[in-house]
Parts: sequence; C-alpha cells; structure tokens
Amino acid sequence: MNRLDLVHGNGNFADPATILYLGTVRGDPIHERTLAGIRRYAALRGWDVRCEAKRPSLAAELPSVLASHRPVAGCVIEASDEPAALPQRLFGRVPAVFLHARENLRRSGAVCVNADNAAVARAAFAELSLGRPAAYAVVGVREGFSWSRIRAREFRRLASNADAPCHLFPTRRESRSERLDRLAAWVRTLPPKTAVFAVNDFTAAYVAAAARMSRRHIPRDLSLIGVDDNAEVCETSKPTISSIRLDHERAGFLAARMLGENHSLSFGPLMAVWRESTRGRGRREPFVLKAVETIRREACDGLTAEALARRFPVSQTLFNLRFREATGHSVLDEIQHVRLEHVFALLAETDTAIGAIADMCGYRSGIALKWIFRKRTGMSMSEWRRLNRH
Repeated sequence: MNRLDLVHGNGNFADPATILYLGTVRGDPIHERTLAGIRRYAALRGWDVRCEAKRPSLAAELPSVLASHRPVAGCVIEASDEPAALPQRLFGRVPAVFLHARENLRRSGAVCVNADNAAVARAAFAELSLGRPAAYAVVGVREGFSWSRIRAREFRRLASNADAPCHLFPTRRESRSERLDRLAAWVRTLPPKTAVFAVNDFTAAYVAAAARMSRRHIPRDLSLIGVDDNAEVCETSKPTISSIRLDHERAGFLAARMLGENHSLSFGPLMAVWRESTRGRGRREPFVLKAVETIRREACDGLTAEALARRFPVSQTLFNLRFREATGHSVLDEIQHVRLEHVFALLAETDTAIGAIADMCGYRSGIALKWIFRKRTGMSMSEWRRLNRH
C-alpha cells in the first residue's frame, strides 16, 4: 500500500479517489489555471477532481463535504483570503495542502505551496529594466501581507544594486478612495521615466487610475507592470497593464502531488505578458502564451517543437526567438519540463512499469527517455524510484 492507501485504510475502493479543490471562485483565472494543474496530476493517478466554492459556511460544512466525496485522496485549499476559515485540524487524517498560505498557517506546520515572491520581484525588475528607466518605484498592498513585503523588499534591493533610486509607496489601512487619492499625490512626485512595480494586478490598476488623476502618461512618462496576468483587470485598465504571469498551473500540479507529504514548496513566475503599460509594447507576442498552454496540455501526446510552431502564422525561427524572449528558455526545454514532471510523478506515485513510462509521457523511445533522465538527475529511473517512492 502507498501512503494514501494508509490514510484511507485500504487500497480497494470501487470508486476512484477524489481530490477536493476548496475555496474556489467561479471564473477566477488563477483558480482555473490551478485547477488545470490539479487535473493534470489527478489524471496520472486515475483520480477525480471536484471543486467546492468559497463561502462563509464551508468550514462548518467540511465534514459533510468530505463524507460525500469518499474516498478522498486529499484537499487542496485556496488559503490567501481567510487563513483561519479552514484550519488544518478540520481535515483530520485527510491530506491537505494549502495554496498561497499566510505566515501564521505556514508556521503551524501545514503543507503549503506558495509563490517564490523574491523570484517574482526579480522577473519584474528584469522586464522593467529593459526600458532603461531613470528611476524605479514599488507599490505594495496594505499591511499584513508578507508576500507583498517580500516582493517590495527584493525589488528595492535590486534597484539598489543597480545604483538606481527606488521610491516606495507607504502602505497603511485606509479606504479605497483614500488610498487612490494618496496614490495620485504620490505618483505626481515620481520623476519622469520611472518604472513602477505593483505587487499584483489590482494594485497596478490603482496605479493606472492614479496616473490618470495626476495627468502622468503611461507608458510615455511612467512604465508599469503588475503580477498575476489577471485578464479581467489587465485588459480593462486604461492603458492595458503588462504583468508577470505566475505558474499557477504548476502550483496546482505540485499541490496535488504533495498530498500526504510533510514539507512545503514554492513555484515561480512563468513569463511576462506585455501590454500597453510598458515601453517595448509588442515585443512579447500573444501566441507565446497560447503556445505555453498548448505544451501543458499536449506535451505528453508526442507534441514536438516543430509541430507546435506550425500552428502559428510566423516562421519557426521567429516563433523560437519570441518564445525564448518571453520565457527565458527554448520550446524544447518547456516540452521536456512538462514531460519530466509526468515522469517523476509516475515513478514516485504509481507502480507503472518503467518500460511503459516513455510512451505515456510522449517520448519516442525508452532509450531516449533514459538518456534524458540520467542527464537531468545523474541516476537511472529505477534508482530514482527507490529513493523517492512514497
């Protein structure tokens, strides 16, 4: 029996186990990406995935929710908004992994998957610095959010290392209208050609609104980038907002894979999505994001870099160039990353024969996979399985 069989008592259920994704918001783009990652992992195990919407009564209803979905492989919980709403003790022996957890939940020993916030700041700084700004600025959210503090602190450190001034918008508890008025007054003080990092897209939208109020033009006078690539926010803002897209699909995959583990992990940014708010508009092509999403869906179906490039109305050379500009690595690297993620999961979490894994993960032959695997890990697949089997 594996670790999840031990959690549930036996391994002979008539129905497939279910991963419950709790605290979701219908239509939320981040939750949709996370769900895609959870489903990708669940498919490897033959499990179902069910969502339970965020609601005030969810904590009280949790015992009945768990009972109605038995056998439950585990729960993945959105924990950024209300960290105390679903405390770990409510899950009993059911494995639980918390996404975007705040400090108090992480300190309690809960298993968490959180964004690598320092890496987010580094990605934002790298993108904004391409415009050769005269100064930098950073805008966080209100006090009490450690992820905002980490992003702002790392961004300011990078500016200091570059010997560039960095202006920090002081945060405080206040109403939305008070914050907007104070932000507009602060934006007026920024020198021309300032690159502004907003720690999330909602904050970036406030900065864009404050710039309009203070008659500061974006991107001619100020450039601006947010985080999350929330299309509802970024595409409806005036101007539209460039954003660092986090790898939420990977976060969902990692959270599902960690059910029953006792340690936490982090995930990083995926790519920059450029819109009107940054100088250099048009350097990041929309087809790159579609290509990344296609790779996530089809890498294990034998997708090749050449076949992917043929789906888009540009030359393969230009396609490869724009993909590398946006992601920092090649198309083939991205395909291999997704395939190997499947390989590791099959080795660690299932009894799938090693000889069958290559075909299941999109490799032309077992020999090709064995060569790539040893190059990446320094060991054979059987050796890796013995060390990492759960």
